[in-house]
Amino acid sequence: MQRARAREARWANNRLAVPYPTDGPKITFGVLWFVLLAGAVLLGEYVGSSAVSVVAVAAVASPIAGLAGLQTGNAWFPSQSATRGWTAAAAYLAAVAGIGGRWGVPIGLLLGLIVLIFYLMLYRGHRRTPMQLFDVLARSALPVGVAVASLAALGSIGTGAQLSLILLVSAYEAGDFIVGSGAANAVEGPLAGLVALGAVAFILFLVQPAPFDSSTILLFAVLAGICCPLGQVLASGLLPRGNAWAPALRRLDSYLLAAPIWLVLATQIPSIEG
Repeated sequence: MQRARAREARWANNRLAVPYPTDGPKITFGVLWFVLLAGAVLLGEYVGSSAVSVVAVAAVASPIAGLAGLQTGNAWFPSQSATRGWTAAAAYLAAVAGIGGRWGVPIGLLLGLIVLIFYLMLYRGHRRTPMQLFDVLARSALPVGVAVASLAALGSIGTGAQLSLILLVSAYEAGDFIVGSGAANAVEGPLAGLVALGAVAFILFLVQPAPFDSSTILLFAVLAGICCPLGQVLASGLLPRGNAWAPALRRLDSYLLAAPIWLVLATQIPSIEG
């Protein structure tokens, strides 16, 4: 009990803390999330169409992005339901635009920006200046939207890239949560997550799913290993405090940097191989 209180005090005192709340069926939700994402990719593989995996992943993950926008907006604006409704809408639109493939990501970002700017033009009741308000609105909606859109758009490059990222991130999150939720410090969880990610990376190195070869899969696995813990810290920075309640954001935090960076670099794989 004393150890648990010490962890909670550490989360409360650190602006960029990554909390590990254990209340509720966290592992069950994590497994279900993995099954849904992986199943969406495998559906496209089964029917032989990468477009199907793009649409399926966007359909599964975009509502979570919208919920993350809602919860993050609620953390910033707990008494203004209209505001968090707009951040949810912007996050969802930015995410679902991933069905357009790699070009859908900037289109989704533009749609999210339009929604937020439209809200700024409509509502004048906030104490913040327009620029301060836009900063909070943007951080509530756009990072999760871009991350989900990028994850969906990876399918346009190949289901192998999409599934590889899901496997690596899921391995990291499993190791991180299992160890980190009981650790006395902030280091043990991410280290355990990186060990689990490394084990999956070794398997992918042996399998070499398209479009990767032996060198590119290792490069992308290293990038995932860097981006996963940094994405968790970034998620804390998007909130007014690291331990604010936003479980949907925490469900996506490891993808915040990994998915967009993978998408950008995966488009260059043919030139790397050439």
